[in-house]
Amino acid sequence: MPLYESLRPVPELRVLVTAGASGIGACIARAFHEAGSRVHVCDIDRASLDRLVTETPGITGSMADVSVAADVDQVFADVRGCLGGLDVLINNAGIAGPTGPIESFDASSWERTVSVNLNSQFYFARRGVPLLKESGVNPVLITMSSVAGRLGYAFRTPYASTKWAIV
Repeated sequence: MPLYESLRPVPELRVLVTAGASGIGACIARAFHEAGSRVHVCDIDRASLDRLVTETPGITGSMADVSVAADVDQVFADVRGCLGGLDVLINNAGIAGPTGPIESFDASSWERTVSVNLNSQFYFARRGVPLLKESGVNPVLITMSSVAGRLGYAFRTPYASTKWAIV
């Protein structure tokens, strides 16, 4: 089978996409949905989440800040209720963080970037892996990174550092 065929979404999977209400996350969610998968997304942006769920009947969603462990716990309660389990977890959430010389950043902007881009990966894996282990198919956990994680970016230390940690 050609590689591109193996990358196409498989029907009837139970899929969770973080930051799935807009951008890359929404494209991923729609692709799985259009292939016949059952999709749940979480997002911090209520308006985008409501729009996606309204425009794409069948996709369910949870409002959540991925950097807050209690919010992540609630997402998984929602996933169990909406999907009954999980076959694919796509950790897509991330923020750009501050830009500039490292000495210009305050601790809170560094910590926010690390929390969203890195800690959330752990929070979702910690809750998702037990469900993936129960999956009746070959489960998949995808963690999104960036070329910044391999090559770095000038004046983008928080972003590049968190993406490197994922790689």
